[in-house]
Amino acid sequence: MARTPKAVALGNVLRRTREQCELSLREVALSLNRDAPTLSRYESGHRIPKPELVSRMFATYGVDGARHDELMTLAYRLDDPQWFATSDVERRQQEAAYVEHEHDANGIVQVSPLVLPELLQIPAVLRSTRSVEEVENTLRRQEVITGVRPTRFTALIGISALHQNIGGVDAAVQQLDHLVAMARRPHIELRVTPTGLGWHPGLDGPFTIIDSKRVGPVTFVATKTSTLWLHRAEDVDIYQEATKFIRDVSFTPADSIRIIDGMARRLSEAP
Repeated sequence: MARTPKAVALGNVLRRTREQCELSLREVALSLNRDAPTLSRYESGHRIPKPELVSRMFATYGVDGARHDELMTLAYRLDDPQWFATSDVERRQQEAAYVEHEHDANGIVQVSPLVLPELLQIPAVLRSTRSVEEVENTLRRQEVITGVRPTRFTALIGISALHQNIGGVDAAVQQLDHLVAMARRPHIELRVTPTGLGWHPGLDGPFTIIDSKRVGPVTFVATKTSTLWLHRAEDVDIYQEATKFIRDVSFTPADSIRIIDGMARRLSEAP
C-alpha cells in the first residue's frame, strides 16, 4: 500500500518517541508480542497500525494524559484520500508534519497570488503579522532553500503580492531586494504572474505542492483554520496542471527579476 502523509507523520512520532525512551525495536516488539520488522514498517508509514496498538505503543513509551490524547489524533483515518485537521490538537500535529515534509522535499512549488510565500519573506515582513515564536519557526523553515543543500523551489507570485508593502516602505524595499537575490540562485525559479489575464487557476487561491521523498507529490491548500492535504494522484494532477498553466502565462524568470528590481528602485526613490 502506498504511504499516506498522515501515516508517515504517525510513524515519525512513533519512532522519535521510542528513541527518546532509548528502546530498540526488538525490545518493544517483545513487550507488545509483535515482530520488529512489522513495527519498523509502522514507523516508516508502510503499514497502518490499529489505534488500539498505537495506544499500547505510546503506553509502553510512558506517554499518557493530554500528550497521549494529542498524539492519538494521528492514529485514525490514516488511509483517507485527504487529511483535513479540524481541531487545535490536530492542527498542531499537521503543522509539525508539514515542516517535516518541507525538510524532506525533493522540490517545492508555491502559487501565491496575493501574499509572498513564507519561505521568501524577510524578518521585517514576518514580524508584521506573526509572533516572535512564529517568526523564529519560519526562519528555521527557510533553511530548506537557503541551507548548504537547498531544495529546488518554484514560486509563482501574483504581481499584486509585490505591492502590499507589509511592514512599511523600508521593509518593502528590503523585501523586493531579497526576492531579486533569491531569484538569482540556481535552485530557485521565481516568476511573476501579471494581472489582466482573465480567469486562470491562480485566481482560485494559493496552494503548495511538495514532492516528498517518501510519499511523492502532495498538494496543500490552506484555509483560515487548517490545511487540506491531498495525496491521491488524480487530485495532485489537477494542481500540477494548474501550476503548468500559471507558469506558462507568467513572466520569464529574467523578466520577473527586472520587474521586481525596477519596483524596488522606484519605491526607494519615491518621496
